[in-house]
Amino acid sequence: MKYPTVSVNGVSVRVDDYGRYSLNDLHASAVCSGQAKENQGPSQFLRSKKVKEFVQTLARMQKCTLEENQPVKVINGGVNQGVWALEIVAIRYAAWLSAEFEIRVYQTFQSLVRQGFDAMARLNKIDHVINAETREVSQCAKPYGKMGIWWSQTPAPGSPCPCG
Repeated sequence: MKYPTVSVNGVSVRVDDYGRYSLNDLHASAVCSGQAKENQGPSQFLRSKKVKEFVQTLARMQKCTLEENQPVKVINGGVNQGVWALEIVAIRYAAWLSAEFEIRVYQTFQSLVRQGFDAMARLNKIDHVINAETREVSQCAKPYGKMGIWWSQTPAPGSPCPCG
């Protein structure tokens, strides 16, 4: 599954292949908008006893046994260096930074979910139309099947259906 890049306060927040958000990008967004200080980086957040307990509990509850599916991943060095965390941890980090930033991040994530639901609703409508048209074509073809007429002998496109 390809996860979208999210924009919070006009700053792109990267998402990895496992749906984890870059807390470093969130931090940059909060600092740029004046909703956090430079010294409130993700590493400071992860040092908190309550946060450690939260992440461990989340990993246990979600049965995260593989390195790839951990709720928080710290990458030292490379293009994708930084702290990556699942949405629930990202929201907790946003709350740790400031109430205003938490609300902004929460609203952004809610908007993504709504867009996903809107897309699913559109796909369901398209699927319904396709199914209805498939049934109509099948109904139209029944007389030919009963008469044993081959497909090549059917009326040209746009011709009236023999079934009425």
